[in-house]
Amino acid sequence: MSIQEVIRLSELLAEMAEIKRGTKLPSGEFEPDSHHSFSLALIAYHICTSENIQVDIHKVVLFALVHDLLEIITGDEDTLHATEADLHAKHQREESALQEFDGMFSAYPELKQAMYEYEKLDTPEAAAVYVPDKACTTWTHHADKAAYANDRGITIGSQVDAWAERQHNRFTTKLNAEPPREIMDVFDASFKALRGLYEH
Repeated sequence: MSIQEVIRLSELLAEMAEIKRGTKLPSGEFEPDSHHSFSLALIAYHICTSENIQVDIHKVVLFALVHDLLEIITGDEDTLHATEADLHAKHQREESALQEFDGMFSAYPELKQAMYEYEKLDTPEAAAVYVPDKACTTWTHHADKAAYANDRGITIGSQVDAWAERQHNRFTTKLNAEPPREIMDVFDASFKALRGLYEH
């Protein structure tokens, strides 16, 4: 390993801060991918350790940190109202970006391996990241009492339920491992808490 490899990795990861998601921070600024990956890693760690979930916690944290590395190339896409056709097209774009990703991260095989291992979604550790990743967008709407959610077209509680149902369907089609029960409890509680903002 050379110091130049370390410097280059630092530069690559800095690009995650330039990728803005469709969610907002409590400050009202759009959330960068770097914050998303960092917070997902710590929150997944907190859930797994607090609930004593029997997983390899090192893998959980690593998967959360690498799960969106491909977005350095593709950027983030807002999938809140995405159709099946939209999601298929997104998947195709991601597939097309893999060769460029392999070249970009050729000096960092352990990070590439971790991302590809996560993408299989065939371990409890991957499921323990994938499910909170689909719930975490709900958490961002509490700071402004769902004002931004309303702006994005989630205006009544039944639309929150429909959103949760769409995500559940994605678990059925994409996950190749059973999520830990406690992780699914967090997912269900997340959407219930968001729905509660519409009931006052």
